[in-house]
Amino acid sequence: MASLLMRRPDLVDLPPAPAGVESASADDIPRLASLLTAAFDEAWDVDRVRRDLIDDPSVRRTLIIRDGDVVVATASARVLPSDYPGAGYVHWVASDPTRRGQGLGFSVTLAVLHDFIAEGLLAAVLETDDQRLSAIRVYLGLGFVPQYRDESHQLRWSKIFTALVEERLRSRRDTCRTRDRTGAEQQHRR
Repeated sequence: MASLLMRRPDLVDLPPAPAGVESASADDIPRLASLLTAAFDEAWDVDRVRRDLIDDPSVRRTLIIRDGDVVVATASARVLPSDYPGAGYVHWVASDPTRRGQGLGFSVTLAVLHDFIAEGLLAAVLETDDQRLSAIRVYLGLGFVPQYRDESHQLRWSKIFTALVEERLRSRRDTCRTRDRTGAEQQHRR
């Protein structure tokens, strides 16, 4: 199944660039391989990191967030002018699965968007997969919108939006239940 395309039609009105994001160095290649393997549940080794990120001429910069010596998030700024004129391509966004929900994916993706502005690009694109709901939520929050490349994409996006709404409703119900239980426990103690 082909990846889904999302586009941010402009790069204006972005939140400020996040602190703590830096360019990856050659010393970070093994750490990137470990992070990408964990995040995508597929094999990444140092050769693949070099080939697909560090040495790929279309990848202008690979950004990372680290916690001490550990790389906890990454995204790359890629440019494919023949495919996406005037736009940057957000490439291989990943965060440590044990640290999800901490805003790392948001921060590193936002840093890539600021990189595109510095390069004079006017828009941004990225590709993602249907099951990456957490990432899709981040991309939507950053102003990306779905692009329908073929007939199947409308139905796929419909299912994604339904799943996101259901997830949100479940979260609200859980919050209400917790609040109700806490209130009942406080009443019981009185």
